[in-house]
Amino acid sequence: MKKLICAADVEEWVTSGQKRCCIDNNTIVTPAAHDKARELGLVFTHEPCEAMSSEAVGCETQDDLDMNAIFKIFKMLSEKGLVEKLLGTALEPPYQAETDPTGLKLVRGRTVKMEAYETGKPGAKVYRQEVIGKPDCSMSAGFLTVDHDSFEQETAHEETYMVLEGSLDVTLNERTFTAHEGDVLYIPKGVKATKGSSDCARMFYMNYPAGGPDRKLQ
Repeated sequence: MKKLICAADVEEWVTSGQKRCCIDNNTIVTPAAHDKARELGLVFTHEPCEAMSSEAVGCETQDDLDMNAIFKIFKMLSEKGLVEKLLGTALEPPYQAETDPTGLKLVRGRTVKMEAYETGKPGAKVYRQEVIGKPDCSMSAGFLTVDHDSFEQETAHEETYMVLEGSLDVTLNERTFTAHEGDVLYIPKGVKATKGSSDCARMFYMNYPAGGPDRKLQ
C-alpha cells in the first residue's frame, strides 16, 4: 500500500523535533509537503532507515501506524457497505433494471447486490436491498437475507414475505411459525415478533405503505 505524506505530517514531525524522514518508492509526498519541508528544514531521504537516527526512523513508523489505522477503518466501513454512502455515490448501481415512462420497472434479480441491514444487534448477519419504493410506488419491495441469525422487530407497515431459499422463523406469543421455500408469510402492522433462520433464508418482501423492512424494536 502506498504511504501518503502531507504538509500536516511535516509540521507535526518538525514540532516533535524530527529533522529527517525516510521515504521509498511506496511513499507519496504531496507538493505541499515538499514545500513545507523546505520551509521548516525537514529533509526527505532514501537512505535506509537502519542507517538513520532513531528520530528519523520514528517518522516512518508513525506514518505506518497512521496508514494501518486508516486501512482498518476503511475495511470496516467497506464490510458494512458504508463506503459508497460516505462517498456520496455508489461505485456501482445496486442492481440492473429497465424502465418505461409509464412507470413500468423490470429488475434483474440476479444482479441485485445486498447491503448490511441495521437491526440493532451488533454483528447481525442480515442483508437487504430495496428495488421498488418511493417516490415511484406506494408500496416497497426488495430482497432480504437472514444468515443463521435472528432479530426482533415491531412492524410499522403491513409486510409480506415470499421465501425463495431456506426457511424463515417468526416467533410471537410463544409460538413459532416457519415459512419454507415457496411459502408466503404476511405480518400485519404493529406486530412484535422475532424473525430468524437456522440456515440462510433469502426472501422477497413487499411492504405497504412504502418503507423497507422495519428497523429494530424501539
